[in-house]
Amino acid sequence: MQKPWHGLIHCPECNALHRDSRCEICGAELDLQPVHAMIDGEEMTLPSVMQGAIPWSTFVLLEQIRIESERPAEMRPHHTSLSQRFTVVLLFWTLFEVLIDALYRAAFADLPGQLGDELLQRFPNIGGRLNRLYQRTWQLSFADDLRLEGFEEEAALIGKIQSARNAFVHGNPEAIDDELVDLTLSNLESAQRGWIAIFNKRCTRRHNKIPIWMSAERRASRT
Repeated sequence: MQKPWHGLIHCPECNALHRDSRCEICGAELDLQPVHAMIDGEEMTLPSVMQGAIPWSTFVLLEQIRIESERPAEMRPHHTSLSQRFTVVLLFWTLFEVLIDALYRAAFADLPGQLGDELLQRFPNIGGRLNRLYQRTWQLSFADDLRLEGFEEEAALIGKIQSARNAFVHGNPEAIDDELVDLTLSNLESAQRGWIAIFNKRCTRRHNKIPIWMSAERRASRT
């Protein structure tokens, strides 16, 4: 479940997400030479280390999804279709909201003053950010952008989860059934890869670089 993020780093030049020593967006080469340092009076050679792309809190969400997906089934009343693993879908949606917030903060990094924050405050809900704000910024919806990048099934999944999650919080818990949970789990990694593709398409080559982990730190500092 965490596989899409393993080894992923932000390019220090353009902020793109990649794994190799050469950035696939701007072509910048990383300096991966060992570092020589004096520690307690002794010279030591240390391997090159890069900051990972996402914060620990994101790994916690993904680990919790894994735990919930492996929860053993129990006997349940026949009159309900609510999945006993419904929290998988809710946790995924929480993860997705966090990633969408990070995408906008990186994309709006060069806007003057507090304009980026003001736009996000004007569209605080995920629905507005996926549609109206996205349309005004890039002239299409987030789902359509995913489809253009070849993530047709993932775009459809996000729409289904959004509808089911809204129905769940408005009094219809059975909107999250076993079929939706299984669909979420089978597309979990590819949905994250789709988001990464959109990030590289929309959030690179900014003068001000806001990586995903920095977005999380800024949100935490304002709470």
